[in-house]
Order: sequence, then C-alpha cells, then structure tokens
Amino acid sequence: MGYFTQTEEYINSINYETSDPLDQKVSDLVSDEAKYERASQALRRRFVRGAETVEGIDRDNRWTRIKREKDGGTYRYFVEGGDGTWSEPEERVWIVGMYALWQDKK
Repeated sequence: MGYFTQTEEYINSINYETSDPLDQKVSDLVSDEAKYERASQALRRRFVRGAETVEGIDRDNRWTRIKREKDGGTYRYFVEGGDGTWSEPEERVWIVGMYALWQDKK
C-alpha cells in the first residue's frame, strides 16, 4: 500500500508463520488495500453511530478498548493498555488491525 512504511518494514522483518495473530492480521491488511478499507470503514461506522469506545484485541490476545478523539479536522485513535492508560500507535493500521481481529473473534 505504501501508507504505513514503518509497519511494512516491521512486517517484512518477521516470520509470518510464527508471528502473533495481531502481526498476521496487520500483515494481511497492509498487503491488501481492499481488506484494510473494509475494516477501517467498519471501525469508523461504529464511532459515527455513537460508540464512545470500540472493542479490539491487542498483541497479548486480550480484549481492549479503542477510542477516537477529534483533533482539528482529523481524528486520532487510541488504545487502552492493561494498566488503563491510553496510547496512540504510530500508524493507524495497528488500531484497524486490533478491531479487525476482534471482528474475526466475535
């Protein structure tokens, strides 16, 4: 896709077969723009319909929450850590991957 250069570098440096489910999901999203767009739009729709937080699955295969905040004319996405703090990944594909992984599990 070319949008997520840091993520693509990371994904290309790991072994897909032995990587965790989040890495595999993000790898699939980075390599298929249509898959990424479907998952991204589904996540966006949840917030547009009024959700304050949305479920996702993090790297440790734990259910977590995702929130969105408006920052000027754009939106920033945050994920809740195990200690209750919110952090923003460097590239949005990780948030979309967590949400897509949750969709697969439900």
